[in-house]
Formats: sequence, C-alpha cells, structure tokens
Amino acid sequence: MELLEMYFWMIIIICGVLNVPIIVLTEDLKTKKRYKKYLKISFIIGLIGIVILLTDWNYLCGYQCIVYTFSPFITLLICKAVMILSKNITKKEGFQIYRKRQIIGSSKIELSDGIYQKNNGDLKHKRYYSWYTSFISATPFILLLLLLIIIKETTC
Repeated sequence: MELLEMYFWMIIIICGVLNVPIIVLTEDLKTKKRYKKYLKISFIIGLIGIVILLTDWNYLCGYQCIVYTFSPFITLLICKAVMILSKNITKKEGFQIYRKRQIIGSSKIELSDGIYQKNNGDLKHKRYYSWYTSFISATPFILLLLLLIIIKETTC
C-alpha cells in the first residue's frame, strides 16, 4: 500500500466516522443556526470526494467515494428529515435517550444532550423517545448502505 492510497483510506474512514457524532448529537440540529453551520461544513467535506474523483485518485468502485465523503452531509439531511417527519406525524417533539448503566446491572434511561443545547424533553414519553432514537439512529446507516449497494450494482 503506497502513501497516497493510505491517505485516501484515511479520508474515507474519517468521513464515515463523522456520521456517529452527528447521529448522537442530533439535539444540536434543532437550532437552525447550528444546523446550517454543520450543513456547510459537511458539504465542504463532501467536495473532497468530487476532487478525488476528478483527479482519478479513487480506489473504490465508481462513485462510492463521493457517497462516503458526502455521508456526513446526507446523514444531516436524513436526521433533520426524520425530526421533521416525526414531529409532523405525531405532533410531539422527539428527543433522543440513552441508557446509563448502574453498578448492579440495571440501567437508567436519561435524555441525551447535544454539545451546545440541553435536551428539554420529559421522560413521561419514554416509549415514543425510544422509537424515535432507534429510528433516527438506524435510518441514515440503512439509506447510505442501500445507496452504496445501488451504486456498486450499477457502476461496477
């Protein structure tokens, strides 16, 4: 493996890893200013994939490098769409929850906060929040995986 190939894979891995904090910290996406800021940053990161493709520095099949580098951007859009859809369908604001492990093996459910914004939800809707958390966590990964499979089947 030469140095350029190693740099390529580092860029791809970093772009893939950036999806995790976006999904975990979706509470920050509720502020329009931060959402637009994250959207601009992730779009600029995605442009790296276009540069990779134009310079023929691609070690993947077809346009998969563009999907990987635009994955934070796509994840932001999907998470925001899930937030809007869940709010419009259920007429309730969705909040993410997580299970905090206790010493003896039991777990306590707590609301998940963002970096800049505190979660203002109420734990009386635990069941709805757990469905919301599952849906907002799984949807971006499933859709990105489907997109990668479709690209592989059509361009390789």
